[in-house]
Amino acid sequence: MNATRKSILAFGEILWDVFPDGAHIGGAPFNLAAHAVRCGLTAQLLSRVGADDLGSRALAEAQRLGVGADFVPADAQHPTGTVTVQLSPEGQPTYTIHTGVAWDFITADAAKLQALPVDAICFGTLAQRSATSRASLRCVLEIFPSAPVFFDVNLRQQFYSRELIAEGLQRTTILKLNESEVEVLSELLLGTRLAEETFARKIQEQYPGVQIVLVTRGAHGCLLVERAGLATAMPGRPVKVADAVGAGDAFSAAFLAFWLRGHPPVEAAQVANELGAFVASRRGAVPDYAPEIQRRLLL
Repeated sequence: MNATRKSILAFGEILWDVFPDGAHIGGAPFNLAAHAVRCGLTAQLLSRVGADDLGSRALAEAQRLGVGADFVPADAQHPTGTVTVQLSPEGQPTYTIHTGVAWDFITADAAKLQALPVDAICFGTLAQRSATSRASLRCVLEIFPSAPVFFDVNLRQQFYSRELIAEGLQRTTILKLNESEVEVLSELLLGTRLAEETFARKIQEQYPGVQIVLVTRGAHGCLLVERAGLATAMPGRPVKVADAVGAGDAFSAAFLAFWLRGHPPVEAAQVANELGAFVASRRGAVPDYAPEIQRRLLL
């Protein structure tokens, strides 16, 4: 099975989410990579940690979860990233993301990367807040010019701009965002607030490489807009939310796993909804999967 597995390269932050009850490993690219492994893919993370206890623990978590960390060096000058997380009574997170941390200084070893099998590249906006990491992402995209790109915009605090998002869309194959991000990007990119499907179609008109737009809707599932097909509203799975941290990343991983294995986008979105709902019903960004979920993901 290993020989036929599809492989992804996840670019961006690995960090510790600090909740009132303790610290948990996180960062959207890391979460996506960890879920991708459980969905039957192989995953390498391109990031950076500090040469500190949190960095050592982060690398140990990557090993435990099967995420490749060959491109996650320890930085003696900058600490491992942390984020302070507060949860609403409904389990929805708000974040305070600390700056000047190791993943702001991601470097790309082009010679080593060229030898890596990559069937898709995944990134968001947050790790591009620094010039160093932004330049490294551009390098990665140049090394793998034909690899499909999964762009989860993942807007956080003030760490994004119109120019940054527009540049990412130039190279995007699959765009994933949530309902509130559609509202923000409609005005930021198109100058007016648009309905989700209208927004998706406008993006596909302006950026010819964008084949699929996924809009997650929490308990209401997601909207799938295919360039060559219809817009499909996929119903959600009702669950009691424990916390929503990592649910979107699980959705992304499941969609990618099924899409890369050749399943129709509608089927991939259905499975993505199922996994996202399951993760939202559990504490932590990468909880253990129930056996029935694991069987569903490895079809």
